[in-house]
Amino acid sequence: MATGLVTDPIYQQLNKILRELIASDKYKVGDKFMTERMICELYNVSRVTANKALSSLVAEGLLQFKKGVGTFVRSKPKEEPTPSIASFTLNTKAAGMVPSSKVLAFNRLPASEVEAEVAEVLELGTGEEVFLLKRLRFADNIPMVLERRFVRARFCPDLQKEQVEGSLYELFIQKYKLNITGSEETIQAVSLGEEEARLLEVEQGKAAFLITAVGYVDNSVPLWFERTLYRPDGLAFRCQVRPYRHEKRLQERILLSPENRIQRA
Repeated sequence: MATGLVTDPIYQQLNKILRELIASDKYKVGDKFMTERMICELYNVSRVTANKALSSLVAEGLLQFKKGVGTFVRSKPKEEPTPSIASFTLNTKAAGMVPSSKVLAFNRLPASEVEAEVAEVLELGTGEEVFLLKRLRFADNIPMVLERRFVRARFCPDLQKEQVEGSLYELFIQKYKLNITGSEETIQAVSLGEEEARLLEVEQGKAAFLITAVGYVDNSVPLWFERTLYRPDGLAFRCQVRPYRHEKRLQERILLSPENRIQRA
């Protein structure tokens, strides 16, 4: 029976599975790897998806394509530390400041009342519910982060408003025993609207970082979707850049202590 991939994004999942195969004892350096056709039949994916995954692994240096012969294992994947998910609470403490939160909204909604984009990203089923949280996060009583987050209620059915005043990551891991395995984030520079600027105590129209993210448990199951605004004078991002693989990987968000912030006129 073919091993199907049943959740999105297909390409990332296939790439991960093939990397694990290359790393396993099934293949040694120099061994011939599966063809596109074999991958399509085994995982029930299109040839375009199979080709994209193989090309990515060739570019990464794990596979080597020999014209007229096939694809071969060139090297084994190196073990890399997984970038840690940024915790505002931990980052604030690491910067020598005291974290705190104000819960602006806490609602439990049926999937039918959630924006279509959010419902699709979270893969919400019929009858499923989500918690909608809106929080203002402080460092030494200075508003730094305005967060709007949807959390699938099936993973934390008894969540209460008073519980979300602290670290959600800690709550997910310690109370609900969730295996948080990562997040996908998009970072944009935006201008703050009137209400956003008022809450963050900056001038309307000032620039800010907007982070749109999906958090996952067990590698590919979506747990939350967030749109979070960060004041740019108190935040830095550190990336890992690897020319050979043509990749840029976000390693962490760093909350800046007051003495390290960029001073603007």
